[in-house]
Amino acid sequence: MSGPKTEHYVPQFILRQFLADQGKEQVSVYDKHEDRGFVTSIKNVMAENRFHDFLFEDWIVSFEPIASKIEDWCLPTYQRVIETRRLEGSPQETADLAFLIAFQMLRTKAARARFQDIEAMMKDKIKAMGHRMEDIPGWEPQTEDTIKRDNLMAIRETLPDYAHIIALKDFRLAEAAPGRSFYLGDNPVCLHNARTFGPYGNLGLAVPGIEIYLPLSSSLMLCAWCPSIMEEIRGSYNESKQKITTQLLGHLMAGRISAATMKTEMDSMRESWKPITAFIDAATLGMPIPSDIENMDFYNSLQTANSFRYVVCQQSDFDLARRHNKEFPHLRKGRKITFG
Repeated sequence: MSGPKTEHYVPQFILRQFLADQGKEQVSVYDKHEDRGFVTSIKNVMAENRFHDFLFEDWIVSFEPIASKIEDWCLPTYQRVIETRRLEGSPQETADLAFLIAFQMLRTKAARARFQDIEAMMKDKIKAMGHRMEDIPGWEPQTEDTIKRDNLMAIRETLPDYAHIIALKDFRLAEAAPGRSFYLGDNPVCLHNARTFGPYGNLGLAVPGIEIYLPLSSSLMLCAWCPSIMEEIRGSYNESKQKITTQLLGHLMAGRISAATMKTEMDSMRESWKPITAFIDAATLGMPIPSDIENMDFYNSLQTANSFRYVVCQQSDFDLARRHNKEFPHLRKGRKITFG
């Protein structure tokens, strides 16, 4: 090891889409731990010295070449989506984007912190039972190297399965509301589910209703949704349209309204349906779905809550992040694993 070597866990090609200063390649950052903002080069954020290297016996093992190859594999598809702002829906595109999401989900600082969280919770459980972890045969305390090794081994073992599950989702694009920018957290793959499943949780990759979000740029978000979500949206729209049309036709045939009145009512309903039809059309064509202020606050709150420490915003607007950090202090180091 010939000296410091900065290795990113969020790729620089994504960070470049959030630059506050193009010439200097700098981003505006909010630090959740210290509740402060600052500006720095993309070389200095969402990265650590030799993040992908660990000591194994007498060897220095590096995951960096593999990480770089995975990034290079996904990069052409990522760049095309950024440039065209459209999903073509091809199998190759789906595979590339699913792999990008899965790899980004597994490779972060937050992912490594979960190994420490699990050991800490196991210690508490064992202690509550009147025992010690030190008395368990084969147990060894974690070190920085063993945590790196375990995380990188987990990536190797689970990445193909994660990518396969994600590839089965419906891929959509969302664009930022006018005057707003998407946040990018240091743990940027965020999961959400509007459905509840009792004590078993609702944030698994294969859980019905799951929504997965990854910001691609300050103005473009990649969404991977459970197929049931669009099925419900289309079904609800078609059912509502069919019901109203049938009612109006019944009134017309019964002589309660005229043909002109029916046409006026149908035109009015089409106008009120425009937002949902535009949403469905955009999703079908692979075009970005527009966002409003409420959507933006939702997306950016997910990034803030999910991040381990840092959040980037092209516009340096961290009011929402600061409020969220103050209101939910237990999320200042991201979401924790909990045992029932």
